[in-house]
Amino acid sequence: MSPEHAFPPAVLLGLWLNAAQIGSVSQTDAANALEAITEQVDVQIVNNSVGLESSWLDLVRTAASAAEPVAVGLPVPGDPAGVPVGVLATISVDSGVVAINRTQVLCQDSNAEWILMNETNNVLHYDLSQTRRSLMEQISESANQLAASDLVGDETEILAALESFRTLHLPPSLTKRSVDALELASRVIIIASGAIKSATAVHSPSIDQQRLKVLQSLIKESRSVLQSVVAF
Repeated sequence: MSPEHAFPPAVLLGLWLNAAQIGSVSQTDAANALEAITEQVDVQIVNNSVGLESSWLDLVRTAASAAEPVAVGLPVPGDPAGVPVGVLATISVDSGVVAINRTQVLCQDSNAEWILMNETNNVLHYDLSQTRRSLMEQISESANQLAASDLVGDETEILAALESFRTLHLPPSLTKRSVDALELASRVIIIASGAIKSATAVHSPSIDQQRLKVLQSLIKESRSVLQSVVAF
């Protein structure tokens, strides 16, 4: 997402699909948003290496008629986020995945094409209230720990990344509380990821290891917030 930083595409796709499911946006508007986000006029359904073209509107209708909302997974090394290992090896992991249900995942393949794969998955639903509360607690705890760590580093790249962050393509029905939580999580990830690369505790390897642990915890809690696309 460089040089402009934004929400992972799967988060945006999940928000629109779930907005359509609860009827807060029309199915046509949701399909148009999916087309704009993916920059594709349709989606390919892949089953046993055979691909069939389908419309975004058909996918929206499938999600809207489901008993459960879609779930979003943001896999990282060491945490597949419920996505099968075989799928992870063939997709663009940074874009995230949308579990339409327990047997279908919407993801971006290695050619940057969004496809719907018939794959059993265990992508979880998260509660925004709970994940936001956990993130706020982690921010408070981390601030105290990092302030006492006597760190040095260059914040130039972090500030540039924060400046380039954009909130695009959000459903109009999304509450301010939800938008604020998603923005906070994204900015924390930018700051913590940048600090992992640019800051260090020069005089203490043990403190530097603690620094990494704290920053990684911030990223983990922020990812949970971004995966909480069910609540509005």
